[in-house]
Amino acid sequence: MAVVDLSPHLLRAVRTRLLADPSLRPLVGDRVREAVSAREEWPFLRVDPPEVGPYEAQGWRGCACRLTVHAFLRGARDLRPMQDLLAAVATALDEANLPLSRGELLWLAHERSLVLPEPLGPGSWHGIARFGAVAAETI
Repeated sequence: MAVVDLSPHLLRAVRTRLLADPSLRPLVGDRVREAVSAREEWPFLRVDPPEVGPYEAQGWRGCACRLTVHAFLRGARDLRPMQDLLAAVATALDEANLPLSRGELLWLAHERSLVLPEPLGPGSWHGIARFGAVAAETI
């Protein structure tokens, strides 16, 4: 089974949704990146390139993707602000109907989130939200 890799289109749509989401805007502003510098202003989100596998169903061919969104936050005495940020990311993307520039998003689902202390010092947190998705086009 050949993979029709629609992940670049999915990545663009996810980043666009995160940038436009009214719940995330006060938390991270426009700091939703695919790559970050060492001097990135915190808090911010980084969206990794998706892991891609083949997807094929009757009349459809595309890719099954695992998407990871990382969140970085400083200055929090406990993990509640990071949990709130991850919840906003999950709400923005879970079951979202995102338009793709090629193909269609058949589903997008939040799988799990994790909060870790960031080794940069007390009050620094790293959150990870994982999503599964299928993007395909008709054959």
